[in-house]
Amino acid sequence: MEKSLFPCLVRDFGAQGFKVIQRVHKAWEGPLRKDKELRGIRNGIIGGYHEWLKVHTRGLDWLSKLKIINEENFEAPEEDEEVRPLKTELGKARIAKEKFNLVAIDVRKECVELREENAATARALEQETKRTRKEEHGRDKFRGALWGSNSELKLRREERDQSRAHSMVLKKELAACSRSKRNLS
Repeated sequence: MEKSLFPCLVRDFGAQGFKVIQRVHKAWEGPLRKDKELRGIRNGIIGGYHEWLKVHTRGLDWLSKLKIINEENFEAPEEDEEVRPLKTELGKARIAKEKFNLVAIDVRKECVELREENAATARALEQETKRTRKEEHGRDKFRGALWGSNSELKLRREERDQSRAHSMVLKKELAACSRSKRNLS
């Protein structure tokens, strides 16, 4: 904005005046028109602008009472005895607020760090859980294979034992047959 636009000081206006100030402020927020845009072909001010100005300033009789204050001419009102302690309290409150904000920022950083650490721990735990499940699955497969092999070995032992028993029976019968053949001869 240009330096020619200075803040203005408005005193003793009611709710209606405040609404008008808000409307003026809102109008200033819109696009600003350059001086060349407001002039006609003969470098005179466009007539429609004066009409627009009259319409928009109608009912703003307090507008002329506004005093535009230059930064050099600005004089702060004298402080009352009631205002000084309040300003001191306000200063202390601002300092406390700043300290609180710094602590809050530190706490937020720590919270973010803890969340990141928690997420990393959760990922590591998940990977460890997957690895453990794979190992357990491998152990279960191995146990199943061992059980199957053990069952097979048991069956083979039983067959062997039966075969040995049968073989001993056959040997005894053969020996008995041989004796009986010798006795007969």
